[in-house]
Amino acid sequence: MSRGNGNLKTRVVITGLGVVSSTGMGKQEFWDAVREGRSGVRHITGFPIDNLYSRIAGQITDFDPTEYMSEAAARRSGKFTHYAVAAAHMAVEDAGIDVGALDPFRGGVVFGTSSGGDGNVGHDNHARWLREGHRSIGATDCVQFAPHAATSHVFIGMGLRGPNATVASGCCAGIEAVTRGADFLRSGDADVMVVGGTEACINQYAMEMLCATRVLAHRNEEPEKASRPYDATRDGLVLSEGAGAVVLETADRAVNRGAPIYAEVMGSGVTTEGEDLVRADPSGAHLAQALGQALAEARLAPEEIDYVCAHGIGNVDYDKADTRAIKRVLGDRAYNIPVSSIKSTTGQPFAAGALWQTVAACMAIQTDTVPPTINYHYPEPECDLDYVPNTARRSRVETVMINSHSFGGTHAALIIREFDEAT
Repeated sequence: MSRGNGNLKTRVVITGLGVVSSTGMGKQEFWDAVREGRSGVRHITGFPIDNLYSRIAGQITDFDPTEYMSEAAARRSGKFTHYAVAAAHMAVEDAGIDVGALDPFRGGVVFGTSSGGDGNVGHDNHARWLREGHRSIGATDCVQFAPHAATSHVFIGMGLRGPNATVASGCCAGIEAVTRGADFLRSGDADVMVVGGTEACINQYAMEMLCATRVLAHRNEEPEKASRPYDATRDGLVLSEGAGAVVLETADRAVNRGAPIYAEVMGSGVTTEGEDLVRADPSGAHLAQALGQALAEARLAPEEIDYVCAHGIGNVDYDKADTRAIKRVLGDRAYNIPVSSIKSTTGQPFAAGALWQTVAACMAIQTDTVPPTINYHYPEPECDLDYVPNTARRSRVETVMINSHSFGGTHAALIIREFDEAT
């Protein structure tokens, strides 16, 4: 994906933001919590956790999907769908778009997810079948747990009939969803795209599987302090759930309708280590390739980056890869700009994470404020950048680099920038 030239018809901007999370619902509540470092991580409730070594998460416990979809649709579908539909509606409302007035074939949807409904509606339906047999199977059960279910519910609910896709590349799926949506706009296939990421992995089945990988943090006595990216005492990621969504439009459409423009999508990159399904290469070499691709496609120099909204999940090797890749690509500039991880506050929601980062980056640009990396108290020598410890910072923010890592060794990067019509 390369950014357009001066032609506003081929430049892509972000005009709406939506968030569903345990940290905050909606862009402003979410941003306030991230900026102030108010963690959404708590003790897990709702299912047995005694046999889990990690018993904490960013779990959503007070959410009514019928505010965004019919009771019948909510009953049949999974939580990952509920979260996606809600975030999409929030983003469209924030953008001030009347979807009913759109040419339906010029509006599209792309969402990313790691596991779809496998750990939620899929597992629930299977358990019900084991108890009750074939008579318990509903007419749409076979499609409700598929990753594309969330995307489908969004475009069906909004009446959009244009380009659509579902991306399932793990934590990188959010960035790839933004990239696909921007590509549809630049190619002239759509005027408006609703893109996002969604996950609902906090249930007994999914938690037991993740505990088996030994990637989760286990500071169970102090949930809010468990996610500690780049800190020398970090011991793994804290799982969370929810969704994030943004509205993308061509710049000419947004300018002509007087829409609020949060940022312009400048460039992206994606690479893979191609080595292991779980372990990560701490050298940062492969992530550096993705960051470099994003810079090249954005036609920006390293000194133009003002802030890095990093993946930063508290995994020892992933955090080292973040740090080393940033230094490889930005050189001396890496030591002179803020690098922070909102996952210290939100936890890690896999595919939704990059969308939460994108929302935070947009708000950072709008407010000239860099959100902090909370729970950062003991610097590790190999992680030696400015991680904005514990307290937000006022700083000029015009251009933001965002990155993600996925299980399997995939790396993705995205660059957004304050929109300037004359540039």
